[in-house]
Amino acid sequence: MIRRLMQEVAARAEEARIRSASEQRRMHGIDVWVMNDHLHASTEAMFDKIAAALDRVAAVQPWRIGQMRRDFSRIFVRQNTGVRAQFDGERNCVLDTFFVAKFAPAQVASSIVHEGVHARLRRGGRRVPADLIAWEERLCRKAELGFGLRVPDGEAVVERALNALALSDADVAPLAGNIRLRATRRGPRTA
Repeated sequence: MIRRLMQEVAARAEEARIRSASEQRRMHGIDVWVMNDHLHASTEAMFDKIAAALDRVAAVQPWRIGQMRRDFSRIFVRQNTGVRAQFDGERNCVLDTFFVAKFAPAQVASSIVHEGVHARLRRGGRRVPADLIAWEERLCRKAELGFGLRVPDGEAVVERALNALALSDADVAPLAGNIRLRATRRGPRTA
């Protein structure tokens, strides 16, 4: 019990530190925090890119914005080397500064959509069993594909989603590690 209390105190202190080091805005009813390393773009350019990405989501799949309002604590742009985007344990949609600065708004939006699917599946503290991680990743990629097919500048989004959907379970969900993935009714995916 004391350990848990100490962890909560440490987590609150860390969030306060991050809050003070970040600039915050509200876009489409979603809190957006930017903790900019200034290596790739200005903070204003980061906010502009997130606004453009959320505008694209709102234009073609407005219902997703409502889900994100409920499922994300915030969209948090910070250095996250090696990972474009992730949904973390604090319910943040974390986007890497390089990714936001250098990729097109439709690509940033598709990653937000992707992380929104993770958030929806984990709503209320639910966890997806480890053997269903590939299924979860495919669900996220299908959401990206659906978004990419609707957004006017979605060609790169569609290409990436289709390429990912063609991968084996181990390749579509590389972070699953060396676990035995659950076979689908059609049988396990190979190559």
